[in-house]
Amino acid sequence: MRRTALALGLLLPISAAPAAGPGAATDAKALKAYYASLPDAHFPAFDEEQAMALVTLPLACVDRPQSLPEQRQDYLWVHDTKPHLRDNYDKDRAFYGCFDWHSAVNSTWTMVAVLKQFPKIPVGPLIREKLKEHLAKRAIESEMEFFKTARSFEVPYGYAWLLKLYAELSTWNDPEAKTWAENLKPMVQQFSKKLVEYYKDLPLPIRTGLHPNTAFSITLLLDYTEIAGDKDLRDASIQTANRFFANDRACATAYEPQGTDFLSPCLAEADLMSRVMDRERFVPWLDAFLPPLYTPEFQPLTKPIDVSGIKKEDLQAGKSHLIGVAFSRGMALASIARALPAGDPRVPVLRRLAIINGSSGFEALTAAGYFGSHWLATYGVMCSRAIAALDSGAIVP
Repeated sequence: MRRTALALGLLLPISAAPAAGPGAATDAKALKAYYASLPDAHFPAFDEEQAMALVTLPLACVDRPQSLPEQRQDYLWVHDTKPHLRDNYDKDRAFYGCFDWHSAVNSTWTMVAVLKQFPKIPVGPLIREKLKEHLAKRAIESEMEFFKTARSFEVPYGYAWLLKLYAELSTWNDPEAKTWAENLKPMVQQFSKKLVEYYKDLPLPIRTGLHPNTAFSITLLLDYTEIAGDKDLRDASIQTANRFFANDRACATAYEPQGTDFLSPCLAEADLMSRVMDRERFVPWLDAFLPPLYTPEFQPLTKPIDVSGIKKEDLQAGKSHLIGVAFSRGMALASIARALPAGDPRVPVLRRLAIINGSSGFEALTAAGYFGSHWLATYGVMCSRAIAALDSGAIVP
């Protein structure tokens, strides 16, 4: 996905207005009527056939070198008299494919997640071949050298994805996975230390619907910090979440989506707080933060975005982001539902909305060509996991 410099300045306002009133968020009669008005939707089962269709997308891009970037950075390209790919990039770089660095990392995560769940999938040997090449010790050591002087490149989004990849590998009972995780471990430690500094120094939250979003990056990190026992980063992450978001009220739902968002800022924040607050704190926080589900104020977060009219070639990257909103909304809605008490009347409504959004993402999965196929499979897998976890009552990292 393209990094947009202007995104760093897009801060959605959060008003201090009170919640709509006692019981407004859990009006069972109104919720029941609203649920009945929602269209039925089918979410594709995340079985081996579906996993096969999704994992072919990262397999098609992990070895496709990233194009010359608009802004100079020497990760893959050497800027001599004429810019050219660095020598031996396929040996000295791990994440050189899939359009940009963070997409190469999350595509690698997708390959790991699929093979871990479906070890006998027909493309399993090919996935292992790619993982063995891209997660080789030499490639990771060279990545670490680059990042020693890379300043803010890929902070925090790309860093968070690398740590999530490590968590996926380290919980996989597979001999090769243990080797790949061990290869990644020094880079994980390098990134963890920098992220602790980043969150401690961050003066204000970034509420954009793009890569720098503070809430979403922390959410990506939480599973890693628990699995890896990374207390320093977990403490920094939770402290940052509470510092920025614990007192938020009345999220600006009317401003969603914006331009080329691939996240819902309101839902990303609610998803994060569902993970860092206990239920006793989270439920009243949610009541004050999001409008009741059946009200007009909540509707901007529910309706899939129609991207069929976006035809121009130079708009396809943004189109892919708007397709991604469907998946990120679906996973956030399912996660929020999972955090509510058993019997809360919002749960079936949130589940239906998660399925409506997630299924629309699958319908448009390849509609933006390579601009979408290089990353959307990852979000399809995450959305599928979130809905499956809600239905099973499990928590799936």
